[in-house]
Amino acid sequence: MAEKPTYPAGKLRLALRILLLGGLVLLLFIFMFRSPLAEWYLQRHVERFNKTGQATLRVSHVRIQGLASILVTGISLKPAIGDTLLKIDSAYTSISILKLLAGRIVLHRVNLVNTAILLESHDSTSNYRFLLHTARQPGDSVTGRVNYSETIDRMMRFVFDKIPLSLNIRNFTLQSVADGHRLTFHLGRFTLSEHYFRSSVEVGEEGAVARWVVAGRIDNRNRTAEFRLYTADHAKVILPWINHKWNAGIDFDTLALSIAEQEGGDDLAKISGFASVTGLRIDHRSIAAGPVEFARMEIRYLVNIGSDYAELDSATRVTFNRIDFRPYIRFRPNPAKQITLRIHKPQFPAQDLFSSFPPGLFTNLDGIRVKGNLSWDLDFFADLSKPDSLKFETSLNRHQFSVLSYGNANLTKINTPFQYTAYEHDNPVRTFMVGPENPEFRTLDRISHFLQSAVLTSEDGSFYQHRGFLPDAFRESVITNIKEGRFARGGSTISMQLVKNVFLSRNKTVARKMEEALIVWLIENQGLSTKERMYEVYLNLIEWGPMIYGANEASHYYFNKDASRLTLAEAIFMASIIPRPKWFKYSFDENGHLRESNAGFYRLVSEKMLNKGWITPQDAEKLVPDVTLKGPAKLLLKQTEPVSSDTIQD
Repeated sequence: MAEKPTYPAGKLRLALRILLLGGLVLLLFIFMFRSPLAEWYLQRHVERFNKTGQATLRVSHVRIQGLASILVTGISLKPAIGDTLLKIDSAYTSISILKLLAGRIVLHRVNLVNTAILLESHDSTSNYRFLLHTARQPGDSVTGRVNYSETIDRMMRFVFDKIPLSLNIRNFTLQSVADGHRLTFHLGRFTLSEHYFRSSVEVGEEGAVARWVVAGRIDNRNRTAEFRLYTADHAKVILPWINHKWNAGIDFDTLALSIAEQEGGDDLAKISGFASVTGLRIDHRSIAAGPVEFARMEIRYLVNIGSDYAELDSATRVTFNRIDFRPYIRFRPNPAKQITLRIHKPQFPAQDLFSSFPPGLFTNLDGIRVKGNLSWDLDFFADLSKPDSLKFETSLNRHQFSVLSYGNANLTKINTPFQYTAYEHDNPVRTFMVGPENPEFRTLDRISHFLQSAVLTSEDGSFYQHRGFLPDAFRESVITNIKEGRFARGGSTISMQLVKNVFLSRNKTVARKMEEALIVWLIENQGLSTKERMYEVYLNLIEWGPMIYGANEASHYYFNKDASRLTLAEAIFMASIIPRPKWFKYSFDENGHLRESNAGFYRLVSEKMLNKGWITPQDAEKLVPDVTLKGPAKLLLKQTEPVSSDTIQD
């Protein structure tokens, strides 16, 4: 075996000294020429960026100060299309050497002087669109599943690392000009020091100027942040752009937010914090007819992010005015999207619920006074890959509950004759009496049992058994909508349709749907009217054609006969057009016969009627899915253009 060569100790020490000396000389060279080297390196990357043709980036001067500080002056970014996006006179930053040696870039100090950002858009062009699109390189692919807990942990570390311990900003302006609408935010001076900040922001929109105050605390080490927003003169903070973009208004007294990363564990990230707003006012026609005011809203949240799921922990507490509850929400995207929602609200004073509704939200229930307790349970689960497995259970339970006064509305008015106003597109179009004073009014015993049964079968087969709501019907509607990938089916009961027509305007708002549900619950659970009377009123006021209201009017309009004399085929036809009464003529072909597509509806309804004993086997056997129009309706069959629908189901 050959012996390994040996080197004299003196020569080895000499070699090490030469290497050390060379390293020191190299470091000295780099230190002495660090600014030119940094400028050369930066300009090289600037040139590479400019070759993309998307924008022109310019940097006037780069200077290294100390070991880990850099000063850059004369920064500008001008896109190929549009005005200059960014200008900065000078930007100074220093980083942590120790963190850098560990492979992390942690900012110690950042100073910005005279920064101007302009976001400009017109029609389909903008001066910032190029920043929103990252071209995928050939061969790039996305493989494997994302570990959400690791991703969140990296994001939190990245964000807090990039927030400097000391931040000084002088003369910062952000301006947005969208299709001629100008919005400006201006900071004269902003300072973050010893974790705390407080500054004034001038907000200008189309000549109007407001002064906001932003204040808070950021702790990079513990990864926590708090933020508050209010006005310098304690007036309302009016969110800009909302009115211009959506013809809406949102303002409030104070907004407060916080976020903190907690210790989780393997494959578990925990984020906690709160969000609260006082004096919130929202004004938009899709929410309510007028402004809605919330004195206090708050959520104290705990979010758990696992490797393949995210959940809002049941330790979360949501509060608005006098009501609070603890929701549990879980979302799992893979292998199929799964959504879980559970709420268990034990007994609480019932008046707290009705007193918590903000002014302007409801019209009929304002001022209602109740006693006793309520409790609420909700259990929802959906696997979007298996819609039929959907679970939906909910109940609002009474505990020695009673109503002392009903507020603005007389919820028992349907028990006596009353005046009803029909609306189309939010405008009143016709007013008539629902009662014997109206010659078209028919009591139940004067309406064909075929029509009564057909409408119950098609609209709400369990009307006489339920108390206003059908969780199973809602469940089936959600399943259908998931399968169709669109809103294809509603879940309204006859009780809900009746309340909507009698007590509420035709404005399709979130507030109206909430008020509708509460009025239905009160009428059904407090026994304010009998089922028979509710159904009688329903059949006498629903729309059954263009400006045709009530069963008897409709019977004459289509068949020139009284509602008591309708045949089974005629009754099923009238039931079929309730969802879209103005479109009745499209049920017929050019020869005036019902289209073959209606045969399935006839078969389905008649089978259900037979199974419930509402018709005889002989009735079902003689049924032919066709009718002959004999009233004024036949004159419209020649029209081919659709009439806008005004269905009572939504």
